[in-house]
Amino acid sequence: MIYFDNAATTKTKPEEVYSAIDYYLREVGISPGRGSYQLGIEASRMLYKARTTVGKFFGMTNPERVVFTKNSTEAINLFFDGYLKKGDHVLISCYEHNAVLRPLQHLKNLGIIDYSVIERNDLDAAPEDLYKKYCKPNTKLIAFTLASNLSGRIIFRPEVYQYFHMKGITTFMDSSQGGGKIRPQMKTQYIDFLAFTGHKDLFGIPGSGGLCCESKVHFEPLIQGGTGIHGETYVNPDVFPEGYEAGTVNMPAIYALCAGIQYIERHPENIQKEEELTARLISGLQSLSNIVLFDPDVRRVPTCCFNVIGMSSDKVIAALDNKGICARGGIHCAILAHESLGTVKTGAVRLSINSFNSIKEVDYVLNVIANLR
Repeated sequence: MIYFDNAATTKTKPEEVYSAIDYYLREVGISPGRGSYQLGIEASRMLYKARTTVGKFFGMTNPERVVFTKNSTEAINLFFDGYLKKGDHVLISCYEHNAVLRPLQHLKNLGIIDYSVIERNDLDAAPEDLYKKYCKPNTKLIAFTLASNLSGRIIFRPEVYQYFHMKGITTFMDSSQGGGKIRPQMKTQYIDFLAFTGHKDLFGIPGSGGLCCESKVHFEPLIQGGTGIHGETYVNPDVFPEGYEAGTVNMPAIYALCAGIQYIERHPENIQKEEELTARLISGLQSLSNIVLFDPDVRRVPTCCFNVIGMSSDKVIAALDNKGICARGGIHCAILAHESLGTVKTGAVRLSINSFNSIKEVDYVLNVIANLR
């Protein structure tokens, strides 16, 4: 089997990740903040280690200012629902995942906020031009994905965030795609808030994600409940980050995420390998006469999308699956991106690789695609 669907979930994990899960379940196995005995204290230490590992990885001034959630979608909803107020305006790109679009659309439907979408042809415009064309007097937030989950195009531009930050607009990044391939640095790149997920480029498992808060502005918790501290209060205590983590956190997944990030830091050479594999894949696809490749000449993470001329994307996926290739077709939870690329009716075939893939696999996939009719 050849797995080319890493943009959805990385299937193969480093051995350190498997070991971390096993160690936590066998040797610790309890929840942090729920006991003052020695094992409970150790669980809390491991949570703090994971929290600061994430924070340092994303270049935070205070690396402990990380709120853990079950995925980036929850983190995005936590921030949008808690931070945005009636009358606010938000600016997003035309490549945003539905995890960003839908919460904003929901708030718009409720009459709370409004948002504008930067068109595809404007994404490389100068920051001051974007500001003049799209911002309003009530623009409170700019929210970009790091990279497109559909085409792999890198959307985030540090100079845009710096300019908007200097204009007093809060900056937010959804790093779900690319966070791990690229290392956004929150302090130096003017990123006030960043959502991340563990099960993709950070080599964690499903069930881990969170919100990194470089800015210390207050926002409301998403849910109320037990926080492990100040149990005498009737609502969540105003304590960061515990006040935002009501309920039992998924420590096996969080500790696995910590191990995944440490693996990335120990193996910087993997980035070059992924770039070489991606270049080979893109070059090979561009040489084929039977496909249409979208966003061919852009800065990208190891993801691309295409369609085979005369074949629906679902039939392409079935043909690839028949040859032992795991890929994804259809609509990829990013309707804005599909609208921008003109693939709403057809969908698109997505290939996404990582350092566990090989040249041999890339060449095999290209050969299979070349023979599709």
